[in-house]
Amino acid sequence: MAEVFKEYLIKQKKSPKDMLAQTGLVIGALVLSGILFVVGGDFIGPLLIVGIIFGAGFLFNKFSREYEYILTNNELDIDVIYNRNSRKRVITFDMKKINLMASIADERYTNEINRQGMKVINASDNENKENTYAIITDTEKNGLCKILITPNNTLLEELYRQAPNKVYKINKFTKKAQ
Repeated sequence: MAEVFKEYLIKQKKSPKDMLAQTGLVIGALVLSGILFVVGGDFIGPLLIVGIIFGAGFLFNKFSREYEYILTNNELDIDVIYNRNSRKRVITFDMKKINLMASIADERYTNEINRQGMKVINASDNENKENTYAIITDTEKNGLCKILITPNNTLLEELYRQAPNKVYKINKFTKKAQ
């Protein structure tokens, strides 16, 4: 059998919750810096203000996320890339061992996708359209979890080849699952 290697990178759009958190972070940093400016003293106050500004900048950059899906043979790795400069592995799992992969718009699998009690990993573009897929899998580290991804057609076809009886694609022309 031939080696399989596919990569796909997707930028996650900021949700309203992300924008609210960023606004709160900026306001909190300004208020805390203002308080420290008044009561911080001549030496320690400016040092703390600089520390707050750098810390707020570091946290602010965590809201710029891209997700990379890497399929190597039958193993799917999902990495998050913060602000285009730091990478962290989110999850790795075997496509042959997943329970289900279906579009969130596929009404036949709504109950399985929306089941309560699962850990949710959102590695999608945050648009939640028909091209967003939910993968339900049981991992050693996270237990039963739902991973949301937004693959392109090439990656989707390859994922289907890895587990054809567990991956359900939506046909864009008829809006039905295949």
